[in-house]
Amino acid sequence: MKKPHIVVVGGVASGPAAIAEARRTDPDAVITLLEKGPDISYSACEMPFLISGLIDRVERLVRHTPEAFAAKFNTDVRIYSEVESIDVTARKISVRSLKTQTRFTLNYDRLILATGAKAIIPSSLEASTKDVFVLRSLDHVRSISEVIKRREIRHAVVVGAGYVGLDAAWALNARGIRVTILSPSGILSSALDAPLGQIVKAHLQDAGIQLRKERASGIEKAGDGRIIAVLTQEGEKIGCDFVLIAAGTVPQTELGVNAGLKLGSFGGILVDDQMRTSAQGIWACGDCTERNELIFNASIRAPLSLNAFRSGRVAGRNAARGGHGRASVISPLVHAAAIGLGNLEIAHTGWNQSESLKLGKDVVTASIQSRTASAMAANSPVHITLVAERSSRRIVGGQIVGGPTSASRVNVLTAVLRAKGTVEDLYNIDYVYAPALAPAHDPLFVAARMLQKSF
Repeated sequence: MKKPHIVVVGGVASGPAAIAEARRTDPDAVITLLEKGPDISYSACEMPFLISGLIDRVERLVRHTPEAFAAKFNTDVRIYSEVESIDVTARKISVRSLKTQTRFTLNYDRLILATGAKAIIPSSLEASTKDVFVLRSLDHVRSISEVIKRREIRHAVVVGAGYVGLDAAWALNARGIRVTILSPSGILSSALDAPLGQIVKAHLQDAGIQLRKERASGIEKAGDGRIIAVLTQEGEKIGCDFVLIAAGTVPQTELGVNAGLKLGSFGGILVDDQMRTSAQGIWACGDCTERNELIFNASIRAPLSLNAFRSGRVAGRNAARGGHGRASVISPLVHAAAIGLGNLEIAHTGWNQSESLKLGKDVVTASIQSRTASAMAANSPVHITLVAERSSRRIVGGQIVGGPTSASRVNVLTAVLRAKGTVEDLYNIDYVYAPALAPAHDPLFVAARMLQKSF
């Protein structure tokens, strides 16, 4: 009996997860991994720690080298191999070796696309210069780390104030570099409503990081290509010698588009709950995909680590099982994320008020300030905003900004969201109380009570 050939395009998180699950499902399958860069499996979320110096070398971020992964999962791993096209009918792909510039074709029985996402670079900043960077891969962080080690950087401009932008700004600041963030929409605008965003802004300013709402409109360079300044639409000239662009990401879907795969409203490859694309024999997973979230059944992109692993495992099992056994199914998303900026923790789950209103949803909100622990224990302030649907009283989102241990409470909120719990469900949770550990009234309990009063 012919062994099925499973080809996976892309590494990092979802691609390797797909292969690991495919190998468990079918020990006899022939599996090939194609990755256009030198790295196939690494911890992308830890890259800012390499910039800050908390992690001392890039090798500590590598989960599997190509050689180790190939041996562990009996996989033909081909790095520096860029897939240029997919022939859906013939089930063939065209591949170019980036080392030799030669081209070859591979037949596949089942194909998994894990092509990820790429950084959005505003057209005004596309001018090529060695001092403008993005932070999407180990190659990027290698370049940034080399520049930081090689020469003195006096002032860095970070374009964007999402999670990557804030992480990068904090890391650069930790190296003693003066940092300015440019973000017309403010801080974490899709995650935090304005009041909690202001708390984060104050924390950044206290650390010496400046936030400006101007939009970058261009780059001024010296004759040798060095950056001199970032220009803004307001006519300002911000002198600097380093720029990091963190203006968001877009899914890398060129392969899928050219192969005729259906895309979602945000440009990601549209998949069902088995991670199947619109083409037979092709699955997709990770940051290149788009699927529905749980709360409002809206189509979203969620470029998150856990989603990459889960979707990769589902795609891998379903591609490898060949129609035998029960299909693996992925649950709708609940978008939850967190970040730590020194002693300030920031977390959100679900929808905030402003994004809910954009969807035309009638929601109510409540905000409280409490403390992370009892007065008898080490504690710090914590701010919580809850969002609920008015008609059903269902919790649809939450935001938390506070001191150490604050962010972990978002896991409770996410569980409530996944269970489609109401404000009463959140209020009636049996929170623990121990004077040395937890306050008599947990901040989530306090926030739920305040939300009850808002209806």
